[in-house]
Amino acid sequence: MTEVRVEAAVGPDFVLPDRLEASGPPESRGQLRDTVRLLVAEGERVEHARFHELPRYLRAGDVVIVNTSATLAAAVDGTVDGVGRVVVHFSTPLDDGAWVVEVRAPGPVTGPLGAAAAGMRIRLPLGAQATLREPWPPTSIRLWRAEIDGVPDVAQDLLAVAGRPITYAYVRERWPLPYYQTIFGKDRGSAEMASAARPFTHAMLTELAVSGVVVAPILLHTSVSSAEPGEPPIPERYELPSGPPG
Repeated sequence: MTEVRVEAAVGPDFVLPDRLEASGPPESRGQLRDTVRLLVAEGERVEHARFHELPRYLRAGDVVIVNTSATLAAAVDGTVDGVGRVVVHFSTPLDDGAWVVEVRAPGPVTGPLGAAAAGMRIRLPLGAQATLREPWPPTSIRLWRAEIDGVPDVAQDLLAVAGRPITYAYVRERWPLPYYQTIFGKDRGSAEMASAARPFTHAMLTELAVSGVVVAPILLHTSVSSAEPGEPPIPERYELPSGPPG
């Protein structure tokens, strides 16, 4: 039997100045996607570069793994009797048709809704309703298994119509869903963007292909990322190709 142990990580002690927070996409500063900074480590050598320089660090036969998951508009406004307005973050669909959700208070700085409890009913747009059933997984203090009624298909009939991208306090404006997509995203399913691929451009892909670098796709639908201290990793849906890349 394999033993799995999860421990809370202790982060470095430092203060991040507000001016260094990525509060918006590079396009908001008049830059292109591929102009963001790139940190390259090889052995003990560390070098600062820009993402569009990535091809010069790769050689023929190298493999770049990319995620084809596309981002959902997974944040939906709702209302709870006796509580008021809430925001529901749709994280992961389950095999029984229910969804894993996180219920949060509205506003620029929020956390999980402390009043969330089993049996809570949340009125959603388009006549939909979410009913919280139990924590998911059972030890969670913020995620719930929720049954969604009133719409045939949650992703297509609710999120795509009434949802918006999930954001947190450091993002000061609401940006349309295309800003949260990568050029590889074709399989809709991530609660939050698989952001490592955001700086890639079609021109870079052409350059990599010409130089003999292999670009291999996998599929990983990401869940919500705002983990609490000591919270174990959340199971996520994935698909891997059956054969070797190339």
